[in-house]
Amino acid sequence: MSDLKDFLENIRKFSPKIGEVAMRHANEELASDPTLVGRKKKRIIPQPDEGVGTKHYTEEDLSAQEMIDFSPIYRCLHISTVLGSRPTFETYYRAERTKQARLVLQPPTNMHESEESYRIYIHSVLGFFILEDHVLNTGNGLITRAFLDEMWTTALSKIVSTLQTHSAYCTDATLILRIKDLIMLFCTTLRNYGYTVKPLWELMRELRDHYTEVLMQRWVQVFREILSKENFQPLQVQDRNEFDLILSEFPLDADIPDDVTFPYTFSFSRMVPSVYKEVKEFIYACLKFSEDLNLSQVEVDEMIRKSMNLLLTRTFSGCLSSAFRNPHINLQEIIQIIVDTGYLEEATIYLDQFISNITG
Repeated sequence: MSDLKDFLENIRKFSPKIGEVAMRHANEELASDPTLVGRKKKRIIPQPDEGVGTKHYTEEDLSAQEMIDFSPIYRCLHISTVLGSRPTFETYYRAERTKQARLVLQPPTNMHESEESYRIYIHSVLGFFILEDHVLNTGNGLITRAFLDEMWTTALSKIVSTLQTHSAYCTDATLILRIKDLIMLFCTTLRNYGYTVKPLWELMRELRDHYTEVLMQRWVQVFREILSKENFQPLQVQDRNEFDLILSEFPLDADIPDDVTFPYTFSFSRMVPSVYKEVKEFIYACLKFSEDLNLSQVEVDEMIRKSMNLLLTRTFSGCLSSAFRNPHINLQEIIQIIVDTGYLEEATIYLDQFISNITG
């Protein structure tokens, strides 16, 4: 029994490494053949070269479960079977692994603060269930499919809850994108071992909504900075280069005379092309989350349009309302804001076209 205790302690410590290697292998396989997603794939144990002797294999050669020596557990299983105490041994093993599962599912402190903390948590969980999958397939009934399915169902609920809680505290859009990529690779690797991951994919929708909210908070600062520098006067350009630059930044529907004389004054203020440009940057940022999610163009379009509309109707409008409440604003500036708002409303059709172009 001491051999078994040592084995259980070793695999508990080694689970994170098992998960790390498995995810790296899954990532390599995806890079070489994206159709491997979701396909249960077992690596073949390399055989020594004939006449050369035993060959030393690296992590790149071995699958995750091949890095562990399972002989102690097989030996204990054989002995308990011979002695007629197999049911007791099975009960003990399952109870100990259930205890270890509870420990594995406890996240690191302040996990939301760093990508590395998420990696440690995900690698540990993944390694644990890869090892149990191996025991299921090679342990001659030591654990059953029903036992493992029940353990995974319980764990999956805890995993989703943990990721929900900690990601909700994250206010760094770049970190959220990295968390998304980690969870996606986590899902792919789990599916390769036959585990169901539907609740984790559903979690991605919540993470996407949170990512959008974080972006909107960032763009509140962007819009406030634009408005703080704005004098709300018609934009004047001094030469053709400045004129062409404005037209490249903002699609103008109004008729422009063929023979433009300079200085030339547009009807809108500098705010209009500045805000339009930042809305396009926001759209690009939203698009980053949908990458590799296997969504249709229609789904991506709808997601980004919804986010863009929220940005304009809630975030930008809120910032503009604050500008209106400025006690130093005069009537002429208020009129200019109304004119500018009209130009931005008319330009939404071009933003819709822009979304279709970049998602097509």
